[in-house]
Amino acid sequence: MKNIYEVILVEGTNKQEFVDSFDPDTQADWWNMLEYLPNIISMQIEESFVDNLKNDSRVVRVEERLEAFPASPLPDPITMTKTITAVTPATSNPGSNYAPLQFYLDTNQINSGNNGQDKVGVNGTYDNATSISNATYKSRWTGKNVDIVSLEVGPVSATYAGVHNTHPDFANLDTPGSSRLIPMNWTDLEDSSNNQVTSNSALSSHGMGVLSAAGGAICGFAKKSSLRAAYLTAEDGTVECINAIIAWHNNKAINPETGVKNPTIMIGEYQYLVDRRTAIPIENITQISIGGGLILTKPAEGWYPNNFAAFVNNNIIPFQVLDPNTSQYVWCVVLPFQGRFTALQDAITTAIANGIVCINAAGNNGGVYKKINASDYGSIILTASPTTYYTIIYGLDNTSASYATNTTWDPFIPYGPHGVDSAIDVAAGYNSEGIPTLDTYSNRGPGIDIIGLGSNTWTAYPSQTFADGHQWGMFSGTSCATPTVVGKAACLMERYFYYNGVWPTPAQTKTLLQKSAVEKNISVRSANWNGTVVSASTIISNSVGSFLCRIPNGNFSNGGITLTDSCGTTRLRAFFDKSEFNTSNSNGKRKSSGAVYPRTKTRFTLSTNIPQLPHTT
Repeated sequence: MKNIYEVILVEGTNKQEFVDSFDPDTQADWWNMLEYLPNIISMQIEESFVDNLKNDSRVVRVEERLEAFPASPLPDPITMTKTITAVTPATSNPGSNYAPLQFYLDTNQINSGNNGQDKVGVNGTYDNATSISNATYKSRWTGKNVDIVSLEVGPVSATYAGVHNTHPDFANLDTPGSSRLIPMNWTDLEDSSNNQVTSNSALSSHGMGVLSAAGGAICGFAKKSSLRAAYLTAEDGTVECINAIIAWHNNKAINPETGVKNPTIMIGEYQYLVDRRTAIPIENITQISIGGGLILTKPAEGWYPNNFAAFVNNNIIPFQVLDPNTSQYVWCVVLPFQGRFTALQDAITTAIANGIVCINAAGNNGGVYKKINASDYGSIILTASPTTYYTIIYGLDNTSASYATNTTWDPFIPYGPHGVDSAIDVAAGYNSEGIPTLDTYSNRGPGIDIIGLGSNTWTAYPSQTFADGHQWGMFSGTSCATPTVVGKAACLMERYFYYNGVWPTPAQTKTLLQKSAVEKNISVRSANWNGTVVSASTIISNSVGSFLCRIPNGNFSNGGITLTDSCGTTRLRAFFDKSEFNTSNSNGKRKSSGAVYPRTKTRFTLSTNIPQLPHTT
């Protein structure tokens, strides 16, 4: 039986000669030559031949593809009542009458209705506030001439065939009656999801939410960007899709309006759900090595219950894990899969080297990670005595097994699109001024570059049909947080081009985003670390019986982790137009209990009152 693997070759290896050296029937054959990734090739390899290939002197690494999952939690683990569109309106109202809270919390370019009396956080605790009626968003920057491509987990859905042409959130504001969402036939990809021209189907439900949050005419900041999607499937893996996107990016025509090629933002909208994979009973950890020098040794009386600080202070959060054999909860250190998807990480690095801005969803496993090229990456190592450990796999019950060979563990390994130093990794934050913490499911840690808004974000995610005849709904996850950042990035890129005559590089775009951001994120301690798990109801959800830092058997799922500690995550949340804002244009200093309403002089204004496209028959 043959499976598809990504094979990383020694630099300078001739791919064709490499492929020709194997028997295609019994050993290995090429699947995709990956023209734009010179040291990587996708191959079909017989299971019995994998070890032989790994030992080939021309091969650096052979990596089997893991199943990818959308980077959004279903169902959403947290429900919060907020203002304006943080509550799903009645379907008797037109869905196009509403806009997401990111326009209120993440920009200064908004004029409030009700003579400035509509505010966030003035009615009840934190964000149970009066609605903001007739709020008008105005901006001169709309992400025009920026191409946004979302790399999604497929397949596309025939249910949404043609929707890209009719949904008002994908309307072309410069050419009424046309769409900015472009169906693609991606070069060298096999699955029908990546030939969207023939089927006229360019969207999955997840893709609709993503592209709406980034570039929706109503729901996104990049209202004049062009929008596309590619899909990960059994036939088309991540490195193949990235190779196709690089090829398309490099072969773009000159835009006659600007005299140069359009820039590309690629959104990494997938994860592998291995950020919390192995749980080791904390009492079996014998040492914590830091920086190759300082070693903390297990006290004679043990770590529990008073010495968890040795872990917590180093961003290693203990979890209670249900032992499937005893049905008792055991305090554990929960670690990521101890491996890297280096072919994917190399592909992302290559895309960035080709000028593509890569903005990635960090994932929803509550994982803590560092950048793979960070100076302190791998600086903390846990040593454990041979013991029973628990394996936690998406959608399955916890399992236990004995091990005796692997006694050293790295707690901060990223596996997936996140972790590449030159990319932009996004965590999900609450739609809140009162408690601007991370969403409890979000991955976090020093590897995060910026925070976007996650749960309770109004988009074209097709949950229900509203009075305007179109589907809308709340979107969530790092899947949602990432495109809220992408939309702002596209606007910042457009502004940079306007003033400089060239598009910013990926590194410059990252700097623009971080300089425009505001320090909003706060950390909330998840537990007292004396053995008592703290109820989340007193912190965030008001849901009695919700517990933090606990992984029950058979209930571990996408977004199922509940964690409030920031674990070294940046405080920066994406913000738009900070550099052009000054208090002389506002009603005064912005407060945590309200909003400011600047009267800026704008070259271009855009209201969220967007005309709808005609329905298809």
